[in-house]
Amino acid sequence: MKSVTIKQYNSSIKEEWDSFIADNKPFTFLFYRDYMDYHSDRFIDYSLMIFQDKDLVALFPANITNKKEIYSHQGLSYGGLIYNSTKLHATTEKAIYQAILEYYQTALITKIFIKIPPHFYGFYTERQINALSAIGAKVQKSFLAMAAKMELPFKIHKSKLKRYRKNNKTNEFTVFANNDFKAFWTQVLVPCLKQKHKAKPVHELSEIISLHNSFPNNIIQWNVYYENKIIAGITLFLKNNIIRSQYGATRLGYESLAPLDYLYIYLFEFYHAKGIKFFDMGSIPPKNDLTFPKGLVNYKKELGCDTYVQDQYAIFYAD
Repeated sequence: MKSVTIKQYNSSIKEEWDSFIADNKPFTFLFYRDYMDYHSDRFIDYSLMIFQDKDLVALFPANITNKKEIYSHQGLSYGGLIYNSTKLHATTEKAIYQAILEYYQTALITKIFIKIPPHFYGFYTERQINALSAIGAKVQKSFLAMAAKMELPFKIHKSKLKRYRKNNKTNEFTVFANNDFKAFWTQVLVPCLKQKHKAKPVHELSEIISLHNSFPNNIIQWNVYYENKIIAGITLFLKNNIIRSQYGATRLGYESLAPLDYLYIYLFEFYHAKGIKFFDMGSIPPKNDLTFPKGLVNYKKELGCDTYVQDQYAIFYAD
């Protein structure tokens, strides 16, 4: 086997990193440096580039905490090793992971956490599981991932479908992919999260606008209007043949109209026609008692979602 060498990423080799992502289509825009680096003020990058002889064969997106712990990656939906599965043999993948462990060990890292994609992403999840298991990694946390297959007939609850069809006949709602992030953030999303969950969106308004400008074909804002007023919206991240609803919210006081349900079903039909395979509605972390919020899970099931596992693996170095 060719010798494996590792180089820590820095901004001077951004072009080489991005070119590797561009040449390996299963991996999404989330791994381009313009996306990864937008939250560099929150996460200290400790990503690696892996070479066999002089050929770049894999990337490992990661950040480091002040506890000397490595995560792949806290600012992304998932991490793990990025490579071309048709060019990199499974045994080589294991050897690369072993080299990564040795590299981080010399930096006195104490733990490594790797969050792999949900199983419905498919393209390399099983390979990741096999490689991580082979080097002794253990599942540290399991998230409940939920996604709807874009196959007809959709498994949407009949009451939601009935209301959707009724709204279509009355034309009460208008829907636009107008990328009006400002209206959605300020009038819908932020007030909703603040009142109902005492929370804030992960992305500031300025950040999501900047990211959209960098990735205009991948980050899209759909909004619902009623009587010329925005009453709901969904922020979509388009990842090849999978779409993820990054944010979805209804304007306070308009919940009884169920505009968010309407928009989800509208988007199912729209993107099914575009050949999208899955509509990813995100991963839910377990509560302290290792259960998941029943209301949220049932809501997504009524919209046709199936449940999948998304595991976070952990590697602990000996003291």
